[in-house]
Order: sequence, then structure tokens, then C-alpha cells
Amino acid sequence: MEKILVPIFLISIVFLTVVIQPNTGMTASELNMNEIKNVDEKKKRFFNFMRPIIDEENAKILKLRNKLITAKEQNNNKDFVAHIAKTYSVNWQQEDKDWEKLLERVDAISLELSLAQSAAESAWGQSRFAKQGNNFFGQWCYSKGCGMVPSKRDRGASHEVTKFNSVNDSVRSYIKTLNTGRAYTLLRKIRRDNRAAGKKSDAHAQAAGLIKYSQRRSAYVKEIRRLIQINKNLMLGI
Repeated sequence: MEKILVPIFLISIVFLTVVIQPNTGMTASELNMNEIKNVDEKKKRFFNFMRPIIDEENAKILKLRNKLITAKEQNNNKDFVAHIAKTYSVNWQQEDKDWEKLLERVDAISLELSLAQSAAESAWGQSRFAKQGNNFFGQWCYSKGCGMVPSKRDRGASHEVTKFNSVNDSVRSYIKTLNTGRAYTLLRKIRRDNRAAGKKSDAHAQAAGLIKYSQRRSAYVKEIRRLIQINKNLMLGI
């Protein structure tokens, strides 16, 4: 998938996710769909593989979010909150605590949206970058040797496709990118409004916030929405 160039701080997010996280979790080799011929069965295997990983990473985010809310209500854990704010690229001063932006960023990504993107970006787990680098979301990096060189990279381009220790690391990096990148402000606002209205996370609506995830722009958004529409029951394990 051809990507739009991303800011340097997002590149550092991907790099730190790979370096800091321990080498634990699932790998693409454990997906193994070689013996499955039926298309629906392949989809089911893929979603059943990715769902618990995404759920686990989202659960970590929600636990962190609840801890932040408690700290806000009790006006304590100030150093911890300041550290999380920095981690999520939120300007945090004692006289200017932007709680709205912080809680807008520290939140889960819709399961259906994540599953649709992982299917699209990894060719259902069968792409070279998924199999060799556990990269299920097409994340890029920009230092030589940081990942795998695309076979059709444009002349003069320097990006590589990030290689992760596990699929879990790929999911974690993807969630952090959507939660911090300027390109995904719209997605976060839609998610915030869903939550404020007491509604379930709306994957179809949030997909509009992916307009800058790919150079295909609106065509990419339509593809993700179509994947959600067609596969919703399989995604939810129904």
C-alpha cells in the first residue's frame, strides 16, 4: 500500500515501539492459512488470529485511560500524567493542562476498523511484509536498515517497511500512530463525539479519518468501509 509521508515524530513512535517492547507475542507464522481453500474460512482464520491481539492492546489503552481519569478526578499522580502526556505528544504545563486533548488521544481504536485495515494492508496476512516482518498495517520507517526495502520503491525514495518482533508490536505501533498523528485528528474527533454521545465506537464513521493514511485518499476510505460492511459478522466472531 502506497503511503503518505509522515512526520518525523511518528517515525520515532514506530522505532521506539520496536526497540522498547520485549520480543513476545504472536508472529505471522502462527497465522498459517496454507491448507485453507475456502475464502470465508480464510477470513475467519485471519480475524480470529488478529481479534485477540487487537483486543489486548485496546484493553491496555483503556486501562491507561481509566488511570488518567482517576488521576484527574483525584488531582494526583501528576508526574505520571505529565509523562503520559509527553508520550502522546500533548503539551502539558502546570498552568495549561490540556485534559481534553490527552483523553482524546488515549483511547481504543475500533476493532472493526483495525481488522479491516490489517486485512487490507497485509493482504490478509499473506504479504511479504506481514510474513517476514510481522507488519500488518504497512508502517514505514526512514533510517537505512530499519526494515525491509520495497521491491517497487520509487527512485530517490528512502523509506523501508518496518520489521516488528511480533504482530502485537505492529498493532501497538498502529494504535499509537492513529492516536498521536496529526493526520488522524478527524478520526479522534469522531471517536470523541461517539463517546460523548454515549454511543458505541462507530468504525464506519471513524474510517473518514483515514483519508490521509494512503495516497489513494477517498478510494482507500471506501475500501476500508466496504471491508467492514461485508465482513462485520466474521470480524465480531458471529
